[in-house]
Amino acid sequence: MRRTPLGQLLVESGSIDGRQLRAGLDWQKRRGGRLGNALVHLGMAREGDVMRALGSQLGIPTVDLIGRDVPSEVVGLVPARIVAARQVLPLQLLSESRRGPLVVATADPLDLSAMDEVAFASGKQLRIALATRSQLQVSIAHHLGLRHPEALELGPEPTTEMDLVRPLSERRFVN
Repeated sequence: MRRTPLGQLLVESGSIDGRQLRAGLDWQKRRGGRLGNALVHLGMAREGDVMRALGSQLGIPTVDLIGRDVPSEVVGLVPARIVAARQVLPLQLLSESRRGPLVVATADPLDLSAMDEVAFASGKQLRIALATRSQLQVSIAHHLGLRHPEALELGPEPTTEMDLVRPLSERRFVN
């Protein structure tokens, strides 16, 4: 079965328009990386919108980590060094069998080596849930008792050099 492209899902949901999609694809082509990250970096899409579209595309549920408290015994199922390094957060241990599954939040469900490492370290089968990268960073720092690193706040990349994102107000019509 063919997956609907992420950009198409974002346009269909109204999160971005076609012009913004083209600008994000241009950025991705020039700089590499993933389209969703490009759109967020350029300030054209919200992180949550991209995560919901990715969840829809991959058939993975999304989770909001704001204010969510996870029992320390669940977080402790995965060594803190792996949680911090791989940016994953154990959320809940389901008791479907003695091997779990363990519900784990991640911003990158395609990082199979991270998922393998978490499964091996915990001895549990995994069930993946998507969370935004920023929520994961804050929640991991909170649950591991780490000081949340101050993010370097940079504004969106200037896009004036890109014809695709020139605001309509710059066009002047003369009679």
